[in-house]
Amino acid sequence: MIFFAATDRDAACRALLAEYDRFIREKVGPAYAYPLRQRDWELCQVLSRLPASPGNFSILETGSFNTFLGVWLSRLTPRVVISDLYGARFRKSLLRRLGLAPRKPGEAPYSTWRAAVQRAAPAAELRTVDLTRIPFPDASFDFLTSVSVIEHIPAVERAIAEMFRVLKPGGRLLLTTDCSPAGKPYAHGERYFSPAELEKIFAPYPITSPRRVPDFHRENWCYAKTSPVLTAFVEITKPA
Repeated sequence: MIFFAATDRDAACRALLAEYDRFIREKVGPAYAYPLRQRDWELCQVLSRLPASPGNFSILETGSFNTFLGVWLSRLTPRVVISDLYGARFRKSLLRRLGLAPRKPGEAPYSTWRAAVQRAAPAAELRTVDLTRIPFPDASFDFLTSVSVIEHIPAVERAIAEMFRVLKPGGRLLLTTDCSPAGKPYAHGERYFSPAELEKIFAPYPITSPRRVPDFHRENWCYAKTSPVLTAFVEITKPA
């Protein structure tokens, strides 16, 4: 388990993100007027652990709305499922458009984002997936990506168990989430995990990412440095 440190935003990370941005912009097109990504360090951690060359992989990308990681994954394999709770996303987007919910800067209207993904990755499958009840058999995927998703799920232990279940033997779960010194209980759709909570949640699983203790000095705070929150990366590899 690795926790963010400001020194990780090095030349290699910046180069990888620049390559990502170029690829996504080329695929999505210049007319798409919304941000192409919301994350940097977390995305670097995931991208750097994916295969370097295309292959016959199966990948489940989760929490995908308003992101384009699924489009990047489609260059590795056509067997990509780009998933989220799309019904809920559509309803919230409609409420924002009607002025019945606060607008969120940087969030594309649901229909605009979906159309962009379908143009950019026509072979990928967009599918509604509840991570606490994943509608796929055991051992369905070689990779599962989950960038800043689990902190928004009340039944987080159930979701991680389901993600592990659908991994093939030797498959890898690449996951990021948020952490603060004491944590913050789930409320209004989100939470922060404490380091101890993360250790407990992931104790049943074979973590194969390096371990680094969190450093809560201010220079490492994420999210505009307004509170001591770090992002964390976890790689889990299912035994072959």
